[in-house]
Amino acid sequence: MASLLRIKRSATSGNPSALGQGELAYSYLADNGSNGGDRLYIGTGSEIAGNAVNHEIIGGKYFTAKLDHALGTLTPNSAILVDANSKIDILNVDNLTLNGNTISTTDTNGNLIVSPHGSGVVSVAGSRISHLLTPTADSDATTKAYVDGKFSAVDVVFSLAGDGGTDTFNAGTGTLTFDGGTGLTSAVTDDQVSYALDNTAVTAGSYGSASAIPTFTVDAQGRLTAAGTASISTELTVNGAPISLADSALSFAASGNGIAMGFNHATNTVTYTTSDATTSGKGVAQFLDSDFAVASGIVSLKGNVLSHVTTDTGAMTLPNHSISILGGEGMNVTHADQSIAITGEDATTTNKGIASFASADFDVSSGAVSLKAGSVANGDLANDGITIGDTDTSLGGTVTDLTGLTGATIDTIRINGNTISTNGSTNELILDPLGGDSVTGKVVILGDLQVNGTQTIINSVNMSVNDKTLTLADSAADAAAANGAGIVIAGASANLVYAASGDKWTANKTFDAPEIMRGGVALDEYIEDIMGASIAVGEGLDFAYNDTAGTHTFTAEIATITNKGVASYDSDVFTVTSGAVTVTSLDGGTY
Repeated sequence: MASLLRIKRSATSGNPSALGQGELAYSYLADNGSNGGDRLYIGTGSEIAGNAVNHEIIGGKYFTAKLDHALGTLTPNSAILVDANSKIDILNVDNLTLNGNTISTTDTNGNLIVSPHGSGVVSVAGSRISHLLTPTADSDATTKAYVDGKFSAVDVVFSLAGDGGTDTFNAGTGTLTFDGGTGLTSAVTDDQVSYALDNTAVTAGSYGSASAIPTFTVDAQGRLTAAGTASISTELTVNGAPISLADSALSFAASGNGIAMGFNHATNTVTYTTSDATTSGKGVAQFLDSDFAVASGIVSLKGNVLSHVTTDTGAMTLPNHSISILGGEGMNVTHADQSIAITGEDATTTNKGIASFASADFDVSSGAVSLKAGSVANGDLANDGITIGDTDTSLGGTVTDLTGLTGATIDTIRINGNTISTNGSTNELILDPLGGDSVTGKVVILGDLQVNGTQTIINSVNMSVNDKTLTLADSAADAAAANGAGIVIAGASANLVYAASGDKWTANKTFDAPEIMRGGVALDEYIEDIMGASIAVGEGLDFAYNDTAGTHTFTAEIATITNKGVASYDSDVFTVTSGAVTVTSLDGGTY
């Protein structure tokens, strides 16, 4: 059922004589301007005998009626309500009316005064002010036509001064003339004075060329009064041949060793001289008739002079007219008449020379000599044995125990220092005590075992550890570095791991144990004791813990004027349905 809430109300009185703090009262007595009708009241401030010190008007028909008219239309005895464009059709302020683009006065012969405050100005934002009357007072605004008429009847006199002389000019009676002066012509058009240079007798154009230079005449004002050209020579004749000076430079140079050039400025003479050839410098020379023949400038050696010698390594440059051919060790050089004979000496134990090789000991093929197998006995060798590590054995001997080695490679196994490694493609090192890739036998490691890697895999059926303590993440510097360490059971996806956040163990499976103890106390009893000691109740509730029975009892208190608690509801005022309480009726009454 709907709830009814009725405030105080009256059709005969305005402001109620008594109104509690926060209490509402409405008068629907028709307002006559003084009876306080058509208004909503609320009591505020402290109460004296149930009556608040203030009866505030917070609304009512008296106010809403002033808002009930068309938006944007000025309505008598109503509030101003602007339209959607924030506008009102007309606005009256005292003796002023604002309507459309017009501000007007409503009193008889009333003035319209615009008065900025302090140093403020009246600005029309660059627009014209029109429809002004002819001024009658000194402070009146005026029009352009009025000012022009007044100015035309006034003589304007001002002083003039130039580079030479002064004058006084009256604009009302005289004419101001702008004279062009020497070389200048003046013109006045549309209130503008302009000056132009006068033309001279000089023809406009460019002067001078590759064969002529320009000539000019300048007057006292810096103007060109005459212009012309003067011809210059453009050719130079050398040995009857003309050389152009207009497009190229003429230079004389001495080129080549032994040639020098000189120039006489007084006679404009260029002289070339040559120097004699020496052993260190080129120049002019003559040739001995006994050694050389010269014909038409071509020099050649005569037949009794050796010109060149060629060997297997190429042509040889001769320092003089003689050459020696000498034999080295194992070689003899002789000559008879015009023939030279080169012969080899036989090799001996004391002399290098040519030799033959015994077929029993040597093989010779295409000049390559090699020893035959067995041709040299072990005893004939300077080194008749070999040392492996620190073990010495003769050539052909047998060694069963090697010592002193710093490293050894057997198949893919490498032994070096304290390291046994593999260089095989599988990167696996297998220790097989029985051999044959068997899973039986035993590998015994004496001392500590350290495994450095990313994963340790144990494929045995059972693993037995004699150590009393199993340490995980032993290299972790702190709890954050040990986060995630623990035990993981593959297949079951079960894990018991450490979580740095909260500093705790976490498990993803249920623990099933006969009894879990904490501090010597069963976990369920420990939890009950903690709950019994930690539960606190608020106002309206009581709590009791029975440790023997293991029970927790909450009891609601009965509500009173001074104590919050459970209560029942008066059926005359309240309705309770499925725990929901509603007010059936609250009536403030009339006044």
